[in-house]
Amino acid sequence: MSGWRTVVVNTHSKLSYKNNHLIFKDAYQTELIHLSEIDILLLETTDIVLSTMLVKRLVDENILVIFCDDKRLPTAMMMPYYARHDSSLQLSHQISWGDEVKSEVWTAIIAQKIMNQSLYLGECSYFEKSQAIMNLYHGLEPFDPSNREGHSARIYFNTLFGNDFSREQDNAINAGLDYGYTLLLSMFAREVVVCGCMTQLGLKHANQFNQFNFASDIMEPFRPIIDRIIYENRNSSFIKMKRQLLTIFSETYTYNNKEMYLTNIVSDYTKKVVKALNNSGKGVPEFRI
Repeated sequence: MSGWRTVVVNTHSKLSYKNNHLIFKDAYQTELIHLSEIDILLLETTDIVLSTMLVKRLVDENILVIFCDDKRLPTAMMMPYYARHDSSLQLSHQISWGDEVKSEVWTAIIAQKIMNQSLYLGECSYFEKSQAIMNLYHGLEPFDPSNREGHSARIYFNTLFGNDFSREQDNAINAGLDYGYTLLLSMFAREVVVCGCMTQLGLKHANQFNQFNFASDIMEPFRPIIDRIIYENRNSSFIKMKRQLLTIFSETYTYNNKEMYLTNIVSDYTKKVVKALNNSGKGVPEFRI
């Protein structure tokens, strides 16, 4: 078990609840952790027993619980139906957001993602490719009809991982990227619910099989955080990549000229995106890597 406000459980154990504490018990020890000290609970093995009282209290405290499958890959998350008293009001706002506002906000968010990809390539000294992506950034149009986002992604990933690389391949790099993106998506999905919105109703993401269209839209500028960790560990095993990815919960990042933990940035960023959508597209927040 480890982590600042992120508790990772990866051994055969029992988790229960008593007096505002999560009780962790395995064959060797018993530990108590106050619920106020937990932000994310990552259950990395299927060999864990949970009490329903603990589950109920985790939901009460808005603690993000991520479940992994028998391959230790994130497979599900636990979220409350309603995380605020006026969620019906916010839901009616969300349903009434017009295409123009959604386009304006989505395009601003995607522009940040493309900019961050360009910045990261520059950081890695791939200056020519960084400039190529910056050129795509400058020509971005509302809702990106010419798919500059896709062209940018292709240049970006091929520069980082080689011309033969594609996101469809079954390899450690893609497994690492997927694992990291799932952690990010879980954090954003939690904040979308806290804001009283439905995760299914996206801005441009409209996949009928994706329960997290809205969270997928908002998280885009943050993906290079994951890309950096995988690029720096590209020759390592997936197990080592996974260990490094968990540092996203303990590292700080610059946001609004302050050093902040990622969970706090995600919370503020999501709230401001929802506010901008409620406010004719004004006030979209910015995240730079």
